[in-house]
Amino acid sequence: MSMASRPDIATGSQRSSGGYPPRMTRVSSALLSVVVVAVGFPSGAARAFARWRPVGVDVSSIAYNQGVAFDDARREFFFDGVSSATNSGVYRTDAHLRGEAANTTVIPKTTEGYNHAGDLSFDPVKKRILLPLECYYPQSGGNTCGFGAVGIVDPMTLRFRYYVNLARSQIKKAMWDEIDPDGRWIWTSSGTHLLAYRAADITAATARRQRAGKLAGIVGVDLGSVLPTGAVTGAAFYRTGRARSAQLLLSLNLGDTFEVVSTGIGTTRTGRPKLVSHPATIITVRRSALNDEPEGITTTPGRRGSYPLGGLLHWQMLPTITSSSLFSRVLTYMPYIACSRHFRTTQASSGKVGRPRLC
Repeated sequence: MSMASRPDIATGSQRSSGGYPPRMTRVSSALLSVVVVAVGFPSGAARAFARWRPVGVDVSSIAYNQGVAFDDARREFFFDGVSSATNSGVYRTDAHLRGEAANTTVIPKTTEGYNHAGDLSFDPVKKRILLPLECYYPQSGGNTCGFGAVGIVDPMTLRFRYYVNLARSQIKKAMWDEIDPDGRWIWTSSGTHLLAYRAADITAATARRQRAGKLAGIVGVDLGSVLPTGAVTGAAFYRTGRARSAQLLLSLNLGDTFEVVSTGIGTTRTGRPKLVSHPATIITVRRSALNDEPEGITTTPGRRGSYPLGGLLHWQMLPTITSSSLFSRVLTYMPYIACSRHFRTTQASSGKVGRPRLC
């Protein structure tokens, strides 16, 4: 979704004089108007993660209106969002959402006319931000160029480095991207088709050849029409130490309800990506004035039992935009299985005897 058609958001209001939006307030999880749905997975690959619970909400700047990613090594968040009708911004914060850096006009002028960035990703192997790009000019009819690309942004300076176009035969715009935990494949979607591109193909050399007209858009692996909807607003990967496959978590806008679904992802013997399980719902949020539009999601691994913002999964949500609701929110969740483990640890340390429960 593009916020460029909303002038109250595109103006980039609520920015501090330091160049980045201020840290905003924490809201009690008791105020969450969400329904967490427990469903069975079609395989045993992710049964333990089938139930999640809300643990809190952080109210943040309206500038963070498209996507979110996390650098586990430095414990920093990255956000992006529409900053004007012709550009998007990228922002870096610490684990408590305190602003550290901002580039409010991150996308340079391109031949294609890219001006909009969707849910971004952080590459933990090559230490780079992956920015999904499209041309979105609502006054001219929407997607004006029919191209999608992955832009590369330096995580320290937040400067745009280069971009690699994707094959138009597969995708006409990139609304989200997410790199897998091993740093080998970059995932996105086109309609209901799930696509994966080799991270090794997203390089400055590839970009130079494309700008010189010597190379067309790169072709990804098409896993077929496997998604329940084409309205995917963001993605994140989640994998525990025991699991052989990773779970690709997708944020879906279904109109009256919004969902996070989990899809098992693995590789064949030749290293090509494959589905281990089909999408299954793990979280459902009903549409309301506070939860009017879902955006990006990310996961934040814990350290010594402590998680950024108090949870493992973070889901961006925009309210119905009015003069009094110029903000975004981050909904935070924990899997019930983690809560059960925490209970057992607490129980053992307290000396109490009893049956583990779900919190």
